[in-house]
Amino acid sequence: MSRVSVIVAIAAFLFTAHREPTTRPSAGAASQRASPAKVRIIFLHHSTGMCIWEGGVAEWFDAFNRGAATQYEIVERAFPAESPYGWNNYPFDYWNLWVRHAGERPFKGEPTLEMLAKDFDVVVFKHCFPVSAIEPNTGTPDIQSDDKRIENYQLQYNALRQKLRAFPKTKFIVWTGAALLESETDNASALRAKTFFDWVRTSWDVRGDNIFLWDFRALETDGGLYLKPDASSGDAHPNPAFSRRVAPLFCGRIVDVVTGRGDGSPLIGRLLSPQVAKVDDSSHSKPIPADPSRSERPVPQGDGDSASVQWIVDDAEREDRLSSRWEAGVRYVPASSGHVIRLDFSKAREADWGEYGKQRIISTRRPAKNEDISSFERIGFRVRCDRSMELVITLITRSDAISRDAPSYFGFSGYVQAAPGDWQSVVLNLSAMELGMEGDRAYEAEGKPMRPMRLSEIQIVTNKKNEHAIVAMDDIVFSRSTSLSGNKAVR
Repeated sequence: MSRVSVIVAIAAFLFTAHREPTTRPSAGAASQRASPAKVRIIFLHHSTGMCIWEGGVAEWFDAFNRGAATQYEIVERAFPAESPYGWNNYPFDYWNLWVRHAGERPFKGEPTLEMLAKDFDVVVFKHCFPVSAIEPNTGTPDIQSDDKRIENYQLQYNALRQKLRAFPKTKFIVWTGAALLESETDNASALRAKTFFDWVRTSWDVRGDNIFLWDFRALETDGGLYLKPDASSGDAHPNPAFSRRVAPLFCGRIVDVVTGRGDGSPLIGRLLSPQVAKVDDSSHSKPIPADPSRSERPVPQGDGDSASVQWIVDDAEREDRLSSRWEAGVRYVPASSGHVIRLDFSKAREADWGEYGKQRIISTRRPAKNEDISSFERIGFRVRCDRSMELVITLITRSDAISRDAPSYFGFSGYVQAAPGDWQSVVLNLSAMELGMEGDRAYEAEGKPMRPMRLSEIQIVTNKKNEHAIVAMDDIVFSRSTSLSGNKAVR
């Protein structure tokens, strides 16, 4: 994979586009282009999906359409119905309904893809939580088997992917599978479920086609094996509070797919503000001070290390860090309370990202030995700027196990669409980030981690057109707790 595969996943307070195409547009397929204002969407689900729907999906789209002047029409349907097909919506059943019995006529009362694609621009579908009750493989995979085994699931998913791609004018959003409570499964089965849906995220889902994911499982488990008890209604169904919290993320994910951002915005979704959803990158939505660094902001107490609850990477209060922590493009400037980090992208390193244009890159210096961040759960920081712009935050690993001069590296990245005005707080769940590599040597040498584990450098990237923007950051902190919650955060 090339450097342009360095990927996503930050959600932030009032950040209007986790990945705006003006900075790094979606990969080349026609299915990735922005759709027209009127879009027909159908959500196929059973009971877990209904919990999220009742968390406010229809109401969210009503409000969004009013604020953004769009016509996104979304409907829901129990699929397949209990009769005559039966209340099953697992990988076998979607394969059975849409691949095995494809055509212009319904099968057991259920619409085929040929029928759905005629009526809808976006089709969203999911599995019920028993999909995670996965049994061991037998060594003889069978695409026609309804046994819940990884070997069968993979055959069925691969056939589904080929079928979905046969409808390039329709976009498909697949939920990662709902999880079970720890009391309702066993460790081996839960590990198999995680293994399969990790495969769905990292191998089955590819860029540039018309298929996208919503990582519901990550939201339910917070990167673990089981449905979190505080998200449960007492069984494996999500409770109303959790449903209300994640429904806007689901809606935001749909809008990102509709508007051509599906391959770049976070798989868990992001919060969207309908009032600014259609504002161009270069627009300034409200007055700003001459220098955003001159504003009150909290100052963290003390400093930390990798053994503490928090590790303060940089709070701008120790000027001796400037020469040792950062490469070009950073200076500390006084604010009304202490100092903040001023990013000067005009002095930063430049890189050509091909079709995504030239970028400016500010990075921390590589330490003598990688920092161990495996025990931390989140990274948080504050940002303030003078315009709507995108910042790409990438946690880079250059393996200590290979030559320091080796070109191979990998990173976990997120895209932040910062709005002008007041300080905004960003919190990133490290387990929700996605992977991109420059070659695979470093990744293999580090044991193929699924989240940031050993940190070589932090990169902050923006498009060259923003090189003269006034940008300030502060309080870049890794945390093991929820203490980085800030103003708004989405996990």
